[in-house]
Amino acid sequence: MTKPQGAGRSAGTTAPTKAGQSEEPSARKVPGLVLAWLPPGLLSHDRAPIDSLLVVGRSSGARWCIPDDRLSRTHFDVRLVHDRLLLQDLGSRNGTWADGARLTAPREVEPGTVIRAGGCVFVLVRELGALAPPGDESGRSFGMAGQFHTGPLVKRLRVAARTGRHVLIEGETGVGKELAAQALHRLFAEAGRRGTLLSHNAARFAGEDDAVTTLFGVSRGAFTGVEPRPGAIELATGGTLFLDEVHNLPARVQRSLLRFVEDGRFQRVGEPAPRTVDVRLVLGTNLPVAQAADEGRLAHDLVARLHRVSLPPLRERRADVPAILSEVVRRRLPPAVADAVLGCLDAPVWERLCRHDFSRGNVREIEDLVSVAGARIAEGEGPPAAVASTLAEALPANDDPKPAHVGAADHSPYERHREAILAAFHDADGNLTRLEELLRSQGWRFNRRWLTVYLERWGVRSVRRRSEPSR
Repeated sequence: MTKPQGAGRSAGTTAPTKAGQSEEPSARKVPGLVLAWLPPGLLSHDRAPIDSLLVVGRSSGARWCIPDDRLSRTHFDVRLVHDRLLLQDLGSRNGTWADGARLTAPREVEPGTVIRAGGCVFVLVRELGALAPPGDESGRSFGMAGQFHTGPLVKRLRVAARTGRHVLIEGETGVGKELAAQALHRLFAEAGRRGTLLSHNAARFAGEDDAVTTLFGVSRGAFTGVEPRPGAIELATGGTLFLDEVHNLPARVQRSLLRFVEDGRFQRVGEPAPRTVDVRLVLGTNLPVAQAADEGRLAHDLVARLHRVSLPPLRERRADVPAILSEVVRRRLPPAVADAVLGCLDAPVWERLCRHDFSRGNVREIEDLVSVAGARIAEGEGPPAAVASTLAEALPANDDPKPAHVGAADHSPYERHREAILAAFHDADGNLTRLEELLRSQGWRFNRRWLTVYLERWGVRSVRRRSEPSR
């Protein structure tokens, strides 16, 4: 797997540092910030835990120091308050952007939030320890790009290969089920299975008879004028048969597969005696498995006998988008064109790409983007124009950014810090003394009387008072 241009890190770095240390196994789930994109030519660790307060900037005094000249010395911080994450800009000269909106006040953020600061793009993750360790390139040999989430996925595939069971790969359209099936086949080969990999899509069978004869084969005399022929299961003897969109198979065909899954036996059409072959089945579906089973589109008994591996959609692995897109560009386009295309992608573009949910096709959407941009360039458009027009068509205007803060058009510090005050009020269980203590611990000092007024105005606390204090 080729690293995305600019997504640098100290090669092979696992030694503990202030920000980018490898995570030791722990029962406590620690959220973190990962660096999805870094300007070309710079090196930095690619992640940092948020166990209390994480300050990011180019100063050596920042907990996470990134040598980006567009970052302020201390640019922004993320604070963990109980189970809440609060993000604030620290008066940076270029601003901090969260989900496409420039921060004008501290705001509560959720895992999956995309943050842009200077020339860098970050993504908040729920559990840092669930990611691949720094420098892990286990997915590279399987053609699966992504430096953060691919390693754990490859580990799940290795476990699946060792179970000795047939496998069901579930995931949305375009998440890479065929790549996962190819990876499983290679893992089966490492265990001594030397047969071939055959692939079929169940949606392309013309009907039940076509599905049965294609999968199980035909014996002599089964139909007039039909010569005996093996099916896909026999042809894959000693190897792997990948059958995608298995939910499109008629119920009778799924029951026949169930028999094969149970004992390795099947029958050609028109043949009285069963045959036994050694084939590992890898089935794929883009439907939610439980729902498909309840609706009768997947046989309950078949699902129960398979080892299931779920592939996450891109919206759940936003930090991997730059690596995946860069890999596709390098693979699909000539080297000089690939360099020119990647040179057009700066932090605001990567931010848009990371924020896009790719729900129509996931990785396949990325492949389409690259193909269209490459075609435009081949037709004579310059790379900047080709990239800009392709992205303008594919990423409409874009995914309505979340507001930086909610409140009336009031420029008071109470309105500007509304989200932080409300979060602290919730954590203090409505106790004003505790609220003041929490806010002071976060570096903010507010007048208790005006806190009361604004909490009432926001509808979260009712009070009786004789008159409103003067400001």
